[in-house]
Amino acid sequence: MRLNVVIILLLASILFSCQKKTEQRDLNHTAKMLLELKDASQKQNSDLKANLKFWKSQLTNPKYSSDSVLLSKIHYNIAGVYYAMNEIDSIKSEMQLAWLYMEKQDGYEGDKAQLYNGLGNIAHLEQKLHQENYYYNRAAEILSADTSLKLSPKQKIIVYFSAAQSSAQLRQFDNAFKLNRKAIAILPALNYNPKESFRAYSQMASAYSSSDKNPDSLYHYIKKMEEVFEQHPDEEKKMFIFDRKASYFTNTEKLDSALVYSQKRLAMNLTDVDEEGPFASSVLTGNLYMSHVDLASVFVALKQLDSAIFHLNAAEAFAKQYPKYVDDDRLILFEKARVAYFFATKNYAAAETEQDILTQRTKFLYETENARAVAEMGALFQLQAKDKSINELNETVVLAEAKLQSNRLWLAVSVLGLLLAMALALLLYFIQRQRKLKTETEKVQLEQRLLRAQMEPHFIFNTLSALQSFIRFNDNAKALKYLQQFGRLLRTSLQTSRESSIKLSEEIETLSNYLSLQQMRYDEAFTYEVTVNGDEDVESITIPPMLIQPFVENAILHGINPNGNDGEITLDFDVRPEMLVVTIKDNGRGAAQSNKPATHKSLSTTITKERLAILAKERGSAASVDVNIDEVKGTTVIISIPIK
Repeated sequence: MRLNVVIILLLASILFSCQKKTEQRDLNHTAKMLLELKDASQKQNSDLKANLKFWKSQLTNPKYSSDSVLLSKIHYNIAGVYYAMNEIDSIKSEMQLAWLYMEKQDGYEGDKAQLYNGLGNIAHLEQKLHQENYYYNRAAEILSADTSLKLSPKQKIIVYFSAAQSSAQLRQFDNAFKLNRKAIAILPALNYNPKESFRAYSQMASAYSSSDKNPDSLYHYIKKMEEVFEQHPDEEKKMFIFDRKASYFTNTEKLDSALVYSQKRLAMNLTDVDEEGPFASSVLTGNLYMSHVDLASVFVALKQLDSAIFHLNAAEAFAKQYPKYVDDDRLILFEKARVAYFFATKNYAAAETEQDILTQRTKFLYETENARAVAEMGALFQLQAKDKSINELNETVVLAEAKLQSNRLWLAVSVLGLLLAMALALLLYFIQRQRKLKTETEKVQLEQRLLRAQMEPHFIFNTLSALQSFIRFNDNAKALKYLQQFGRLLRTSLQTSRESSIKLSEEIETLSNYLSLQQMRYDEAFTYEVTVNGDEDVESITIPPMLIQPFVENAILHGINPNGNDGEITLDFDVRPEMLVVTIKDNGRGAAQSNKPATHKSLSTTITKERLAILAKERGSAASVDVNIDEVKGTTVIISIPIK
């Protein structure tokens, strides 16, 4: 069966060999030209007019004018210059040309993702939210479908950020959460970029705040924002943190805290206006207006009505002075705060009047948004129809190419006989190699089971020895409690006895039970702490069972004084990409100074090191155990374990 499959694959490879060689030559030529263009662009200065002249001159360059991919790149760069010059009509024209040259090309999905993102930027400038969301999400879909695209981590993050932000604006929060998490997953590749990290956490916090979902998650991302701010402080980050905290405390009805952070946010807005005047960012973005409205709402809830009307009047004055920076959504929030204020002051006539204004404004906004959505959805329908026609055209091209390849069959038949013997030899070699690899894998797994079988009786023997000492001294209550806890630990071991690996969360629970058991055995002679670092889910990580316990046992044996109560043992689990680093610390004198026999640890640690060596071979990644003994501070053991 395998032989037939390989022969069929060989035939297929021969059939397409000629075309692929031609395509590869074309791709290599295009790649070379792209490098030339990139080098040329890097030599340009910051003079936008000079850059525009340079890129337009490349359109008539004979080296590039016959290659659609290169022409698309040139138009894309021209659009970038127009973007810097804020000429929207020219941006649209150049981006449409760039897409026209690229849309029928195969093998340039990364470039198409960037073009979709650029089209989304244009729709954003034109405030066409639904079209913007369509383009951004098409770009994100391309990235999600093929993670190997040759885009930089920052380019991928920007695409996911844009799609997530537009989805949140349309209240598509689940999609916004998903896309933001994809961006967060790429952040480590930037070697800690504080700007992008802060934006990721800020967008997640904003989405949770707007969706009124899971305030705990909102607070988690606020803390993440604060961590970045502490390392790279600036006023813009502080403003975002105050805004998210004000939202969090308002949503959780902690009004005193909401008042504090709302006032801090307003103070920063007022300082910005004092320094920059009408061109302050707080004015141009309308943030000052919303700070007054939000603060008024908090004061109404706190029944501090004089303060509430002060900020409502301040917001109204802003709207009269800068009407173009106050949109309908913000006016509705203002009207809601006014209605709440009049109800709080029992001025029901004024409340009714304001409610009518609010109803009319909401109705107008709904009708306007509905009309705009219909118009944008109509445009999207045309875009999708265009994409469908392009796909049908591509299918027609594929069929034509298939027919052309069938005419080249005679070439494949003529060389098939020559290559068949080579194919058979390669096939036999491949089958033999697969069998050898399978045998080695089974051997490694068997060695793991044998070593674990040696470990479990060793652990049970030590535990039963402790139980025997309790019974010898007639401490029945402690013996019973000890036996019950040992039973739970033994049951956990039996449940995983047939498993070659268990969840990290289960291993942590087992170690915690073991430490508690040993704490009883040594009459509270030591304290312990178990911590887990990293954003990975400990439920999704697996490691071999009973791998860490021997080192914890050594920390107890050589790291505490059985007659004292000042022993300290800490376990820290640091989850890294494809590696778990476990740090075990004690404050004892170390094995070299301990009165306990050194032979006690030899069996357990030797077996565990052998298991780590086998695990490293099985998973194809390094594993190690480093021991550092300090007679003053104690012993530190660092175990590096490859993880799945």
